[in-house]
Amino acid sequence: MGTMTGGQYLLALAMLVTGSINTISTKLADVQCVPASMPSTVNCDVGHAANTNSTSAGVCPSGCTTFDHPFFQAAGMFIGELLCIVAFRATLLCAASKSRDASLPDESSEDSEDAVLEDGFPPYIFALPALCDMVATSMMYLGLTMTYASVFQMLRGSVVVFTGLLSIIMLGKRLWMCHIAGMFLVTAGAFIVGLSSVLGQGGDSAGAAQPSHPMLGNILIVCAQVVVSTQMVVEEKFLSRYRVSALQAVGWEGLWGLLFLSIALTGMYFSQFGPDICDGHACIENAIQAVLQVQTSPVLTAAVLGNIFSIAFFNFFGISVTQSMSATHRMVLDSLRTMVIWVFSLVVGWQAFAPLQVVGFAVLFLGTLIYNELLIIPGIGGGAARSDLMETLVEDDEVDGLLGGQSRWQQSDGPRVNSRGGMSSDGALH
Repeated sequence: MGTMTGGQYLLALAMLVTGSINTISTKLADVQCVPASMPSTVNCDVGHAANTNSTSAGVCPSGCTTFDHPFFQAAGMFIGELLCIVAFRATLLCAASKSRDASLPDESSEDSEDAVLEDGFPPYIFALPALCDMVATSMMYLGLTMTYASVFQMLRGSVVVFTGLLSIIMLGKRLWMCHIAGMFLVTAGAFIVGLSSVLGQGGDSAGAAQPSHPMLGNILIVCAQVVVSTQMVVEEKFLSRYRVSALQAVGWEGLWGLLFLSIALTGMYFSQFGPDICDGHACIENAIQAVLQVQTSPVLTAAVLGNIFSIAFFNFFGISVTQSMSATHRMVLDSLRTMVIWVFSLVVGWQAFAPLQVVGFAVLFLGTLIYNELLIIPGIGGGAARSDLMETLVEDDEVDGLLGGQSRWQQSDGPRVNSRGGMSSDGALH
């Protein structure tokens, strides 16, 4: 990967930190104790630090419950994505500043071309991908309330399997033997990771929290990867004709996603089934109550804001890492992010050490390396697909290039999957 400069190390560290904060802050919000009904004067902070358990009612004081609002938190993620528009505007200003610098004629030419891209596409093209993103994110956040944060992060890697299959069915892509072997290992690794949580290995030690429904949570997370894969295939099939800045693309998906989820939250409030959390009647989600509950706890407020801003900065730094270094660095850093989340969960007592989970993650990571042709096994190489890898390997959670860089909306051949599970511009993140 070559020698990295000090600035590149800072970019890598920033991506690692913000990516880890995103999952950790979401789980931290899930385990906070809040008043069961609002308005309320009940102090729910007492006793929470003793056992950060999001499952049993006995953990929180009387009159309190855990902050169980996954759909509200999903809305926070879309707000964070929407903030990427601010970063995009900032890059345009920088580009305009450079274009006025007579000493940089070549760069100004490129920047001017990129600035024109803002109006080169109809914004509604991001509506369908955003709808898929809304469904997938809501499912994943709901699953996170039922299982471990580290398991949540690891199971997201299973997206390579569904993306590979859908790229064959919908895009007519060809899978090489390395892709098939990688998909097999990823499936095996995800199964082992899920099994470790279902067997309760992560919550056997004293003080470790035991999630409420780990199997159901794991199933929701894995099923969400099917939707994520569909989102990425749709993006490649219908959006590849446009050359769009990645930050701008994320911002538009954030806007559409927030719009769709706002409509969904309204419907959830007036639904007549679910827990009794909507002013005396059952409903699926009560976003108004969530906002009021957030105001009762400084820790919860910090966690929700952390979720919003971390996803915005994670996207920005991830794009910068790809532009400054390579997508290979980005994928490795995202794997390190999973390890950081796992270690953090062990340290704060969200789970106990589970040897089976370590084995599962190792198998899953190995499968991801083989699938993306970062690890070449004699006899199952990627053939012609190998030559395309280092140019357009997948990007993150939602993005791929920065202004003048390769955009994930540009199409070429060969299936790839990025760290969040999407399809890369060479064929197969979130």
